[in-house]
Amino acid sequence: MRSKELRLGFAALVAANLLIALQAVLRDWGYYETLLIYWLEAVVIGGYNVLRLFVVGLFGEQPFGAWISRWVGFSSWGSRLFYTVLGTGFFAFQFTGFALGVGLFVTTLPTWLARAGGAESSGHALEGLRAVGPGVAFGIGVLVLSHGFSFVRNFLLGREYVRRSVVGLIFWPYARMALVAFVLGLGLAAASLQPGLGSTTVFAVVMVLVKLAVDAMTHLWERRVFGRAATPAQQGET
Repeated sequence: MRSKELRLGFAALVAANLLIALQAVLRDWGYYETLLIYWLEAVVIGGYNVLRLFVVGLFGEQPFGAWISRWVGFSSWGSRLFYTVLGTGFFAFQFTGFALGVGLFVTTLPTWLARAGGAESSGHALEGLRAVGPGVAFGIGVLVLSHGFSFVRNFLLGREYVRRSVVGLIFWPYARMALVAFVLGLGLAAASLQPGLGSTTVFAVVMVLVKLAVDAMTHLWERRVFGRAATPAQQGET
C-alpha cells in the first residue's frame, strides 16, 4: 500500500512540473517567467502547511513534541486549540513576510539581469509579469492539485500527521524549499553571467527539469521519513 502511495504522489509531482515545462515551450517563456510560477508555488506550500498545522495540532499524538509536552498539558480540547492557533498564527505571520520579500526580489529580477548584461532595464519587470499572466492560472492550478493530492493522500489518509509536530512544521517549508532555492539560485547566477541566457525557453525548460529532479528527491525522502506512521495493519497491506 505504501509503495502505491509513493508512486501516485511521485507521479503527481512529476506531472505538475512537466506541465509547467510544456507551458514554457508553448508560451515561449524564459527563466524569469518560470521563477514567478515557482515563487507562487512557495505560497501554495505555505497555504497547505497552515492546514497541516491545524491537523497536527488538533489530532496529532504529540502535536508539540515530547519535550514541550512534559511542561505543558494538552489533554483538553481547549488547550490544544489555543496552542494550535498560536503556532499557526506565528507561522502565517513570518511566512507572509518571507513570501512578500521573495516576491519583491523575483519581480525585480529582470531589471537586475538586464543591468548585469549591460542592457536597458526599463520596463522589464512589467513585461515579464504580462508575459506570464496568461499561463499563471494554469501553472498554479496544477501545483495546487499536486500539493493537494500529497496533502490528502499522504498526510491525511497515510496518517503522516501522527509523526509530525507543530514546532517542526513551522520550519519545515523553509527546509523543504532550501535545496530547490539553491538550484534556482545557480540558474540565476548562470543567467547573470551569460547575457540573454535567462530569456531562452531552452534554459527555462532545463531549469524546470533540474528543479523537478531536486523536488523529487525531497519528496521521496519526506515520504520515507514521515510515511512510517501507518498502523501495523496498514504496513502489512499489499
